[in-house]
Amino acid sequence: MAWLYIFIASVLEVGWAIGLKLSTTLPHWLGTAVLIVGSFIFLILAANKMKPSYAYVFFVVFGTVGTFLFDILFMGKSVNIISIIAIIVIIIGVVRLKQIGE
Repeated sequence: MAWLYIFIASVLEVGWAIGLKLSTTLPHWLGTAVLIVGSFIFLILAANKMKPSYAYVFFVVFGTVGTFLFDILFMGKSVNIISIIAIIVIIIGVVRLKQIGE
């Protein structure tokens, strides 16, 4: 169940990161605030089921990768070799962290 909470929290994090970039009206900002609160509620739920340090790391990494992919797919961000290497290094680091923790 912790992984489901992390996934939901990360999806909400991507949503509020996008909201911070695109919000221009009060309703948009309120929606962004709801996403922020929701993401942290699910992060707290995940942290209660697994090590909080792991929950936070996975939350941040999944949110970072999700936001990166959103920027590429929907915002027209160009992709270069450095950004791809950086994302791969982040993913490898998370996988190693998970392996070390087991």
